[in-house]
Amino acid sequence: MRKVSAILLSLAMAAGLAACGNQAEPAQKSDVTVRVGILRGADPMNLAQKEGPLEKRIEAAGAKLERSGSFPAFAPAIEALTAGSIDITVGSITAGISSLVGGTSDFKIFARQESDTNNTGIVARPESGIRGPSDLKGKKVAVNRGGTGEYLLFKAIDKAGLQPDDVEFVYLPPTEAGPAFGAGKVDAWATWGAFTSLAKEQHGAQLVIPASVIDTQNDVIYVVRTAFLNEHPHLVREFFEGLREEVNLSAKNLDQTTKLIQNIQNVSEQVARQQAKEGVIPVDPVDDTIRDRWQGIADYVFGKGIIPKAVDVKSHTVDAQSIEADNLAS
Repeated sequence: MRKVSAILLSLAMAAGLAACGNQAEPAQKSDVTVRVGILRGADPMNLAQKEGPLEKRIEAAGAKLERSGSFPAFAPAIEALTAGSIDITVGSITAGISSLVGGTSDFKIFARQESDTNNTGIVARPESGIRGPSDLKGKKVAVNRGGTGEYLLFKAIDKAGLQPDDVEFVYLPPTEAGPAFGAGKVDAWATWGAFTSLAKEQHGAQLVIPASVIDTQNDVIYVVRTAFLNEHPHLVREFFEGLREEVNLSAKNLDQTTKLIQNIQNVSEQVARQQAKEGVIPVDPVDDTIRDRWQGIADYVFGKGIIPKAVDVKSHTVDAQSIEADNLAS
């Protein structure tokens, strides 16, 4: 009887030790991959380094980070997201609004940054004679349809008190607008970010009408595929926090950030440093004030005919700081 009791006691102790051992071991990584669509900009996703805060957070949450791209603009990136090839990407609120018009894009905006108004607007060469919004009359301006460029041009037209017919809209995707601008086929180009840098560096352009002059509110937005958000809300929350940490790191290491921007955009150190100083902007959650502002932009672009029907932006947003698995909107 004593022998049986001793055996049972030994088995119980072994089981207890095994349980303690299991608690001490780190959680096994899942097979979940956060697939990120990168654009050719100086956003924190693109500036994030291997084994940096973003990657560490995702890995600590039991997943892995995979980056693909770079996409030339939000439109092709959102096509990849809609097709299920990527889970998260970045763009502008105007481009996001346009992507919601057709009803096929199913995503939520979970974070935002103020637009870099010092690197967004309408560029032109000195010989164009364009110095401000009123000088656009009779000029050809390259814009991307339904996105940042068209929004910028309409805001400039409003500022000048002109009519849309006073300016010739030349609809081109950014990858075609640059060569057209460089060849002199258009007088100006409504553009942003990396494309503004390209126009300055390669074509001798100047930012003659900065976004700040024409009262634009074209925030940078971070979007996630709705199905991914519903399945892995904790990863989206960790991604958001990782973005914030990446911005802080970029701000502290301006020399390194400058070099990264140089490599990404193939621009001079001077242009890259300007972006590093002015373009490293905090990442914020989406609150009701921001939702109202974005809805105002959606109503504006619909009123101008930039999009063919009204869009409810608010229903396509989520506050990344309050993401919980049991209270997500479907």
